[in-house]
Amino acid sequence: MKISLWLSCLLALVPACGFAQVTVNPAALRQLEGLPPATAVAGAKPAMVRPVIHKPHTHHYHRAKPEAPETGAPPPPAKPAPSPKPQPAPAPKPVALPVASIEFSPGSATLPAGAASTLKPFCAAKAPVQVVARAPADPNDPSGAMRLSLNRAFVIRDALAACGVPSQNIIPRAAGSVPGADDNQALIGASAAP
Repeated sequence: MKISLWLSCLLALVPACGFAQVTVNPAALRQLEGLPPATAVAGAKPAMVRPVIHKPHTHHYHRAKPEAPETGAPPPPAKPAPSPKPQPAPAPKPVALPVASIEFSPGSATLPAGAASTLKPFCAAKAPVQVVARAPADPNDPSGAMRLSLNRAFVIRDALAACGVPSQNIIPRAAGSVPGADDNQALIGASAAP
């Protein structure tokens, strides 16, 4: 009796454990309980023992909707739908910087007299400002054009930084001598080309 009680408890736990297949042999249960084996009835077919397959139970919990009181009162009003969030204003398009040029005196890296008015439109620039300076080639000094054009680019960079352009937004470039271009000119702007 204790064993069959134990087995029935075990079978009750099986559905919680998942899929299981249990086969019960009644003769073995009788033997475990100490009972004599069952006598077969003449002409009777042996009992078929079918496997018991337990499938896990899936619980579906549903929250019951509150019912209106039976006093005849109307149900509570539904909550209004949330209003859509206001869309942020589109970001202003960046203003394209003009391209300006400064003409240096031959062999000099000193800013000419009108350079401040030429640089004034760039003083409030938020976009990167390129400075491309050129210098004439010297056959006796192959690196002279690069040094002079770099000095010219740095002089313009310093003037732009002094009028308010963040130094990380100024991109000085030394172009040296450019065939077919004015070698004493520096170009300033977002799309300055050598």
